Amino acid sequence: MKRAMVGGAHRGPVGAGRQRRTLRFVQGLLVLMAAGFLVFAGYSLGRAEGFESAEGADPLAPPTRPSIVQTIVLAAFGLGSLAGAFSLQGPSGMRMPVPARLDELAGRAEAVAIEKAGADSDA
Repeated sequence: MKRAMVGGAHRGPVGAGRQRRTLRFVQGLLVLMAAGFLVFAGYSLGRAEGFESAEGADPLAPPTRPSIVQTIVLAAFGLGSLAGAFSLQGPSGMRMPVPARLDELAGRAEAVAIEKAGADSDA
């Protein structure tokens, strides 16, 4: 039975065009999420600012005071999403993970792990 028929892994690396498309899609999603977070943070801030006028409108069931922490956290999430989208962007366009770059990063990680293990055994 062929693996491709049941959704198995393809052989070899994924094409550069497909990687680029996927990274652009992720960037777009991050920007949309950031826009949503920042819009909701603005709405939340507006609700917090207009609390006094709403408090006098209904004496039987006054609204609860909204937390300013909600606005700060939403704004932080929005800015974090934007930072994530921009971090995928390299100085000359999209920064794709190529096998040579991954080998270099893995080699550095192994070297650091060996140094730490050596420092731990010396102590």
